[in-house]
Amino acid sequence: MLIDTHCHLNFQAFEKDLEEVITRAKSEGVEKIIIPGAKIDSSQKAIEIAGKYDNCYAAIGVHPHHESDTGILGYYDIKKKLVELAKNKKVVAIGEFGLDYYEYQQTVHQENKITAEIKQKQKELLKIHLEVARECNLPIILHCREAFEDMLPIVLQYLRPPSRSPFGHLEGVSRSVLRGVFHCFGGNEKDLKRVLDMGFYIGFDGNITFKNAYSLQNLVKLTPLDRILTETDAPYLSPEPFRGKRNEPKNVKIIARKIAEIKGIRLEEIEKITTKNALKLFFNNTFSF
Repeated sequence: MLIDTHCHLNFQAFEKDLEEVITRAKSEGVEKIIIPGAKIDSSQKAIEIAGKYDNCYAAIGVHPHHESDTGILGYYDIKKKLVELAKNKKVVAIGEFGLDYYEYQQTVHQENKITAEIKQKQKELLKIHLEVARECNLPIILHCREAFEDMLPIVLQYLRPPSRSPFGHLEGVSRSVLRGVFHCFGGNEKDLKRVLDMGFYIGFDGNITFKNAYSLQNLVKLTPLDRILTETDAPYLSPEPFRGKRNEPKNVKIIARKIAEIKGIRLEEIEKITTKNALKLFFNNTFSF
Protein backbone atom coordinates (compact mmCIF):
# COMPACT_ATOMS: atom_id res chain seq x y z
CA MET A 1 0.00 0.00 0.00
CA LEU A 2 1.23 3.48 -0.92
CA ILE A 3 -0.11 7.01 -0.51
CA ASP A 4 0.68 9.82 -2.94
CA THR A 5 0.49 12.76 -0.57
CA HIS A 6 0.86 15.43 -3.28
CA CYS A 7 -0.66 15.02 -6.73
CA HIS A 8 -2.31 17.74 -8.82
CA LEU A 9 -5.11 15.73 -10.40
CA ASN A 10 -7.03 19.02 -10.41
CA PHE A 11 -4.76 20.45 -13.15
CA GLN A 12 -5.58 20.60 -16.84
CA ALA A 13 -3.02 17.89 -17.64
CA PHE A 14 -5.44 15.26 -16.30
CA GLU A 15 -8.72 16.53 -17.73
CA LYS A 16 -8.95 13.99 -20.56
CA ASP A 17 -8.05 10.77 -18.71
CA LEU A 18 -8.50 11.39 -14.99
CA GLU A 19 -10.32 8.13 -14.29
CA GLU A 20 -7.74 6.06 -16.16
CA VAL A 21 -4.92 7.78 -14.22
CA ILE A 22 -6.59 6.96 -10.90
CA THR A 23 -7.17 3.35 -12.00
CA ARG A 24 -3.53 2.93 -13.03
CA ALA A 25 -2.41 4.27 -9.67
CA LYS A 26 -4.61 1.80 -7.82
CA SER A 27 -3.22 -1.08 -9.87
CA GLU A 28 0.25 -0.12 -8.57
CA GLY A 29 -0.92 -0.22 -4.96
CA VAL A 30 -1.59 3.51 -4.50
CA GLU A 31 -4.58 3.41 -2.19
CA LYS A 32 -4.94 7.12 -1.40
CA ILE A 33 -4.16 10.32 -3.30
CA ILE A 34 -4.11 13.82 -1.79
CA ILE A 35 -4.84 16.62 -4.28
CA PRO A 36 -3.53 20.04 -3.21
CA GLY A 37 -4.91 23.35 -4.41
CA ALA A 38 -2.78 26.06 -5.97
CA LYS A 39 -5.50 28.74 -6.16
CA ILE A 40 -9.04 29.03 -4.85
CA ASP A 41 -10.54 27.56 -8.04
CA SER A 42 -8.12 24.61 -8.16
CA SER A 43 -8.84 24.00 -4.46
CA GLN A 44 -12.53 23.78 -5.30
CA LYS A 45 -11.65 21.42 -8.17
CA ALA A 46 -9.68 19.22 -5.77
CA ILE A 47 -12.75 18.93 -3.53
CA GLU A 48 -14.90 18.11 -6.54
CA ILE A 49 -12.61 15.26 -7.61
CA ALA A 50 -12.32 13.99 -4.02
CA GLY A 51 -16.10 13.90 -3.82
CA LYS A 52 -16.27 11.71 -6.90
CA TYR A 53 -13.51 9.23 -6.08
CA ASP A 54 -13.39 7.46 -2.72
CA ASN A 55 -9.59 7.15 -2.68
CA CYS A 56 -8.98 10.85 -3.39
CA TYR A 57 -8.75 13.64 -0.82
CA ALA A 58 -8.29 17.39 -1.09
CA ALA A 59 -6.03 20.06 0.35
CA ILE A 60 -6.90 23.72 -0.10
CA GLY A 61 -4.59 26.67 -0.52
CA VAL A 62 -3.02 29.38 -2.66
CA HIS A 63 0.49 28.71 -3.96
CA PRO A 64 2.92 31.63 -3.36
CA HIS A 65 3.34 31.96 -7.11
CA HIS A 66 -0.28 33.18 -7.14
CA GLU A 67 0.15 35.87 -4.50
CA SER A 68 -1.35 38.30 -7.04
CA ASP A 69 -4.74 36.79 -6.13
CA THR A 70 -4.56 38.80 -2.93
CA GLY A 71 -4.97 41.95 -5.03
CA ILE A 72 -8.14 40.55 -6.57
CA LEU A 73 -9.79 38.95 -3.55
CA GLY A 74 -8.05 40.57 -0.59
CA TYR A 75 -6.55 38.76 2.39
CA TYR A 76 -9.79 38.62 4.36
CA ASP A 77 -11.77 37.10 1.47
CA ILE A 78 -9.09 34.48 0.82
CA LYS A 79 -9.14 33.49 4.48
CA LYS A 80 -12.93 33.39 4.51
CA LYS A 81 -13.04 31.16 1.40
CA LEU A 82 -10.41 28.79 2.78
CA VAL A 83 -12.26 28.41 6.07
CA GLU A 84 -15.48 27.67 4.21
CA LEU A 85 -13.83 25.10 1.95
CA ALA A 86 -12.15 23.46 4.96
CA LYS A 87 -15.57 22.37 6.24
CA ASN A 88 -15.81 19.74 3.48
CA LYS A 89 -15.28 16.25 4.92
CA LYS A 90 -12.84 15.26 2.14
CA VAL A 91 -10.47 18.16 2.95
CA VAL A 92 -7.53 16.73 4.92
CA ALA A 93 -5.03 19.62 4.83
CA ILE A 94 -4.36 23.28 4.11
CA GLY A 95 -2.00 23.60 1.15
CA GLU A 96 -0.05 24.01 -0.78
CA PHE A 97 1.23 27.39 0.35
CA GLY A 98 4.45 29.01 1.47
CA LEU A 99 7.23 31.13 -0.03
CA ASP A 100 8.85 30.83 -3.47
CA TYR A 101 11.62 33.22 -4.50
CA TYR A 102 12.70 31.25 -7.57
CA GLU A 103 12.39 33.25 -10.81
CA TYR A 104 10.61 30.94 -13.25
CA GLN A 105 10.87 31.34 -17.03
CA GLN A 106 7.08 31.22 -17.28
CA THR A 107 5.49 33.33 -14.58
CA VAL A 108 2.64 35.66 -13.73
CA HIS A 109 5.13 38.22 -12.44
CA GLN A 110 6.20 41.21 -14.50
CA GLU A 111 9.59 40.61 -16.14
CA ASN A 112 9.78 37.31 -14.20
CA LYS A 113 11.19 39.14 -11.17
CA ILE A 114 10.50 38.46 -7.50
CA THR A 115 10.54 41.95 -6.01
CA ALA A 116 10.58 42.99 -2.35
CA GLU A 117 6.88 43.82 -2.69
CA ILE A 118 6.08 40.35 -4.01
CA LYS A 119 8.04 38.76 -1.18
CA GLN A 120 6.05 40.75 1.37
CA LYS A 121 2.74 39.71 -0.21
CA GLN A 122 3.86 36.08 -0.12
CA LYS A 123 4.67 36.41 3.57
CA GLU A 124 1.23 37.84 4.36
CA LEU A 125 -0.41 35.05 2.37
CA LEU A 126 1.70 32.52 4.27
CA LYS A 127 0.49 33.90 7.60
CA ILE A 128 -3.15 33.68 6.52
CA HIS A 129 -2.78 29.99 5.70
CA LEU A 130 -1.01 29.26 8.98
CA GLU A 131 -3.82 31.00 10.82
CA VAL A 132 -6.50 29.03 8.96
CA ALA A 133 -4.73 25.72 9.59
CA ARG A 134 -4.48 26.40 13.30
CA GLU A 135 -8.06 27.52 13.62
CA CYS A 136 -9.44 24.65 11.54
CA ASN A 137 -7.15 22.05 13.15
CA LEU A 138 -5.79 20.75 9.84
CA PRO A 139 -2.23 19.76 8.89
CA ILE A 140 -0.33 21.91 6.41
CA ILE A 141 1.44 21.27 3.11
CA LEU A 142 4.27 23.77 2.83
CA HIS A 143 6.01 24.92 -0.35
CA CYS A 144 9.42 26.49 0.12
CA ARG A 145 11.83 27.29 -2.69
CA GLU A 146 14.92 29.44 -2.15
CA ALA A 147 13.20 31.04 0.87
CA PHE A 148 14.05 29.01 3.98
CA GLU A 149 15.69 31.90 5.81
CA ASP A 150 12.50 33.97 5.54
CA MET A 151 9.98 31.18 5.90
CA LEU A 152 11.18 29.17 8.90
CA PRO A 153 11.04 32.06 11.43
CA ILE A 154 7.44 32.82 10.37
CA VAL A 155 6.34 29.20 10.68
CA LEU A 156 8.12 28.97 14.04
CA GLN A 157 6.05 31.90 15.34
CA TYR A 158 2.88 29.92 14.66
CA LEU A 159 4.23 26.83 16.40
CA ARG A 160 4.20 28.75 19.66
CA PRO A 161 1.11 28.94 21.91
CA PRO A 162 -1.61 30.80 19.98
CA SER A 163 -2.50 34.40 20.69
CA ARG A 164 -5.24 36.52 19.18
CA SER A 165 -5.06 36.51 15.39
CA PRO A 166 -4.32 39.79 13.58
CA PHE A 167 -7.07 38.71 11.20
CA GLY A 168 -9.59 38.08 13.97
CA HIS A 169 -10.38 34.82 15.76
CA LEU A 170 -13.28 32.78 14.39
CA GLU A 171 -15.93 32.21 17.02
CA GLY A 172 -16.48 28.60 17.95
CA VAL A 173 -13.28 27.41 16.24
CA SER A 174 -10.58 26.00 18.46
CA ARG A 175 -6.88 26.66 17.83
CA SER A 176 -4.40 23.82 17.47
CA VAL A 177 -0.70 23.13 17.26
CA LEU A 178 0.64 23.18 13.71
CA ARG A 179 1.73 19.95 12.08
CA GLY A 180 2.51 19.18 8.48
CA VAL A 181 4.99 18.47 5.70
CA PHE A 182 7.57 20.43 3.75
CA HIS A 183 6.58 19.32 0.27
CA CYS A 184 9.26 18.46 -2.33
CA PHE A 185 12.01 19.32 0.10
CA GLY A 186 14.85 21.23 -1.53
CA GLY A 187 16.76 22.83 1.29
CA ASN A 188 20.25 22.04 2.55
CA GLU A 189 21.32 19.91 5.53
CA LYS A 190 20.97 22.85 7.90
CA ASP A 191 17.42 23.54 6.67
CA LEU A 192 16.56 19.85 7.04
CA LYS A 193 17.70 19.78 10.65
CA ARG A 194 15.71 22.91 11.49
CA VAL A 195 12.57 21.55 9.85
CA LEU A 196 12.91 18.18 11.60
CA ASP A 197 13.49 19.96 14.93
CA MET A 198 10.22 21.81 14.34
CA GLY A 199 8.43 18.47 14.09
CA PHE A 200 7.57 18.45 10.39
CA TYR A 201 7.54 15.62 7.88
CA ILE A 202 9.65 15.72 4.71
CA GLY A 203 8.14 15.05 1.28
CA PHE A 204 10.36 13.47 -1.37
CA ASP A 205 9.51 13.43 -5.08
CA GLY A 206 10.71 12.09 -8.41
CA ASN A 207 13.70 14.42 -8.54
CA ILE A 208 15.51 12.14 -6.06
CA THR A 209 15.81 9.64 -8.95
CA PHE A 210 17.52 12.09 -11.32
CA LYS A 211 21.12 11.57 -12.37
CA ASN A 212 23.54 13.64 -10.27
CA ALA A 213 20.83 14.24 -7.60
CA TYR A 214 23.43 13.44 -4.96
CA SER A 215 22.52 16.27 -2.58
CA LEU A 216 18.83 15.30 -2.58
CA GLN A 217 19.69 11.65 -2.09
CA ASN A 218 21.87 12.62 0.85
CA LEU A 219 18.89 14.45 2.38
CA VAL A 220 16.87 11.24 2.03
CA LYS A 221 19.66 9.38 3.81
CA LEU A 222 19.67 11.94 6.66
CA THR A 223 15.88 11.99 7.16
CA PRO A 224 14.50 9.55 9.75
CA LEU A 225 12.15 6.96 8.26
CA ASP A 226 9.30 8.03 10.52
CA ARG A 227 9.41 11.54 9.00
CA ILE A 228 9.33 10.65 5.28
CA LEU A 229 6.32 11.04 2.99
CA THR A 230 6.13 9.89 -0.62
CA GLU A 231 4.68 12.25 -3.23
CA THR A 232 4.77 12.70 -6.99
CA ASP A 233 3.84 16.37 -7.51
CA ALA A 234 2.24 15.06 -10.71
CA PRO A 235 2.01 16.18 -13.47
CA TYR A 236 5.49 17.55 -12.67
CA LEU A 237 8.82 15.95 -11.66
CA SER A 238 8.43 12.58 -13.36
CA PRO A 239 11.00 10.14 -11.99
CA GLU A 240 13.52 8.28 -14.12
CA PRO A 241 12.97 6.64 -16.57
CA PHE A 242 9.94 8.86 -17.36
CA ARG A 243 11.63 12.23 -16.92
CA GLY A 244 10.25 14.78 -19.39
CA LYS A 245 6.87 13.03 -19.64
CA ARG A 246 3.71 13.75 -17.69
CA ASN A 247 3.97 12.39 -14.18
CA GLU A 248 1.22 10.22 -12.65
CA PRO A 249 0.40 9.05 -9.11
CA LYS A 250 1.29 5.45 -10.06
CA ASN A 251 4.94 6.60 -10.19
CA VAL A 252 5.00 7.09 -6.43
CA LYS A 253 6.12 3.45 -6.32
CA ILE A 254 9.29 4.38 -8.23
CA ILE A 255 10.01 7.09 -5.65
CA ALA A 256 9.42 4.64 -2.78
CA ARG A 257 11.78 2.16 -4.48
CA LYS A 258 14.50 4.82 -4.71
CA ILE A 259 14.09 5.71 -1.04
CA ALA A 260 14.41 2.00 -0.20
CA GLU A 261 17.60 1.81 -2.26
CA ILE A 262 19.11 4.86 -0.54
CA LYS A 263 18.15 3.59 2.91
CA GLY A 264 19.29 0.05 2.16
CA ILE A 265 16.01 -1.60 3.17
CA ARG A 266 13.22 -3.47 1.41
CA LEU A 267 10.59 -1.62 -0.64
CA GLU A 268 7.86 -3.25 1.44
CA GLU A 269 9.28 -1.63 4.55
CA ILE A 270 9.26 1.81 2.94
CA GLU A 271 5.67 1.30 1.80
CA LYS A 272 4.64 0.32 5.32
CA ILE A 273 6.43 3.18 7.08
CA THR A 274 5.52 6.00 4.67
CA THR A 275 1.89 4.88 4.61
CA LYS A 276 1.81 4.90 8.40
CA ASN A 277 3.34 8.39 8.40
CA ALA A 278 0.77 9.73 5.92
CA LEU A 279 -2.16 8.19 7.77
CA LYS A 280 -0.94 9.64 11.05
CA LEU A 281 -0.50 13.15 9.64
CA PHE A 282 -3.46 13.53 7.31
CA PHE A 283 -6.00 11.03 8.62
CA ASN A 284 -5.16 11.06 12.33
CA ASN A 285 -4.84 7.30 12.50
CA THR A 286 -2.51 4.39 11.83
CA PHE A 287 -2.84 1.32 9.68
CA SER A 288 -2.33 -2.22 10.92
CA PHE A 289 -0.26 -4.32 8.54
